[in-house]
Amino acid sequence: IPFAILIIALLSIKCSSNKNANPKIKSEVNNKIVAQMLNFPKSGEDILKISYFADTVIYVPFETTPESLMDRILQLWLNDSLIIVNCDKAGLLMFRIDGKFIRKIGKPGRGPGEYGLIFDFDVSRDTIYVSCSGRSGFLRYTFDGKFCDAILLKYQPAFFSTTSDQKLACYEQHEGKLYVYNKGLQKPDTIIVEYGVTQGRYRWMHYETVQTYLQKSPSGLLFYDYISDTVWNITGNKKEPAYILNLNNRLPRDKHIEYSNGNFKGWDEMAKNYSFVQLFPLSSWMFIIQKAWVPSPTYTLYVNNIKTGEIKRYNKPFFYDDIASKQYLWTFFFPYSEDFLVAIGASGIIQVVARTEINPADPASPAFITQMKTVKDDDNPVIA
Repeated sequence: IPFAILIIALLSIKCSSNKNANPKIKSEVNNKIVAQMLNFPKSGEDILKISYFADTVIYVPFETTPESLMDRILQLWLNDSLIIVNCDKAGLLMFRIDGKFIRKIGKPGRGPGEYGLIFDFDVSRDTIYVSCSGRSGFLRYTFDGKFCDAILLKYQPAFFSTTSDQKLACYEQHEGKLYVYNKGLQKPDTIIVEYGVTQGRYRWMHYETVQTYLQKSPSGLLFYDYISDTVWNITGNKKEPAYILNLNNRLPRDKHIEYSNGNFKGWDEMAKNYSFVQLFPLSSWMFIIQKAWVPSPTYTLYVNNIKTGEIKRYNKPFFYDDIASKQYLWTFFFPYSEDFLVAIGASGIIQVVARTEINPADPASPAFITQMKTVKDDDNPVIA
């Protein structure tokens, strides 16, 4: 009887896994897989545990010096040895992978080689590209912090990323086009990623609460405009469908902010009933956060096992570190790596947990406690 029960349990798991798997869409011409359908479960667990997708958690307290003092982290890039963060008013700061401060990259200002509000930055080989307010184009810096040159364009590339072959892909939001540049940034290839873009978009689009349109993935560069159900994979100068989002409550195009005529309060009231998703693809997992278009408690986290196609739903947007710190972590940063997912502690909870609020029934690791004893309340942020 126990053996029979075991077989039934295993079969149930097998059936459940097949039921939740997301089908792959094949081309009718050559039977080639062209996209994967992402079906979002209606129910699931409350909180995601880190041990479900990770084997190691490393906490990095950023060194606090007069030159590296930061207010908040807006964007982050890392490799095996370096971390570069966009810190709002502090600009670009470079740290070692252990958090030791190295240098500033350029500096905020209005002079030659200086930047205003940074919209986006990325790294291509040994060059750092920066897009900022007041500049129609890019500023380029070396890893030793020196200003190289300014690349002038006819528009402001507020959303850009590097492709797998180290080209720059710039999304021109007001035209619905993606410009893909070679190393010399001359004569870009043009990919139309949105149709039916109106002239009113330029005036009102800045109000939207979206984060980014371009996400790096192991297969290439993903583009998603938050309206279409198609996520495009950009390789070279071509686009191919990578994922089809089976999500019914996307914001319709005719209800977009560009049709609000500046009635933001009315648009807020209408748009809160709709949602969009943010994709964070890694080599084996894709993390998907479903958000409302305006500030709202409607947040849902999904985790897609890329190998099996199965998607699990979690009702809270944060996750629980059951490996090292025994605490909840909040914001995702996609750090342009296939192997790391980066997050920060919520509202200084790292310092609080390390000092006074360790749960005896679920204690943090001794290494984490030792590491956090050196962190002060007015120090720079700690990332996980």
